[in-house]
Amino acid sequence: MKIEIDQSSKIEYTSKDTVVAFSNGKQKALLIRASDKREIQKVFREAGKPDMFVYKTFAILIYFLIKKDIKDIQEIVIDKEYPGKEYLIKHLFLQILRGQKKAIDKENIYFKQIGKKSKAHEKAINTFQGKIKPDIVVSFKEILAFIIG
Repeated sequence: MKIEIDQSSKIEYTSKDTVVAFSNGKQKALLIRASDKREIQKVFREAGKPDMFVYKTFAILIYFLIKKDIKDIQEIVIDKEYPGKEYLIKHLFLQILRGQKKAIDKENIYFKQIGKKSKAHEKAINTFQGKIKPDIVVSFKEILAFIIG
């Protein structure tokens, strides 16, 4: 299965929740609350790595979004949310996969502009706007294990 991943309300917007969603034949959306993002940001600041907050958190959220479907996924297309940082995000995501004994060929993970007509965009924005409920809600504590682990 090939999936597209899109984000609604960027991670660095810590006054708003963030939604990351994927779509193909199947759709799924993950939500992280603004308060949890602020707690995560605080951990990165205290560790002296404030610049990594956005990229590592994004990689972790992608993992949480797809982890139950990973055996069915052969290809991942991620929207270009952070131009120039794709290699870093991909590297962090692959580290998480290896740490969890999961695998997706790194050549099958890439970034491109998804666009507003994508089903992933539709799922993300509708979840963000509260029109539909998220399939997954992750908390600071769940994310923390991947930051310090």
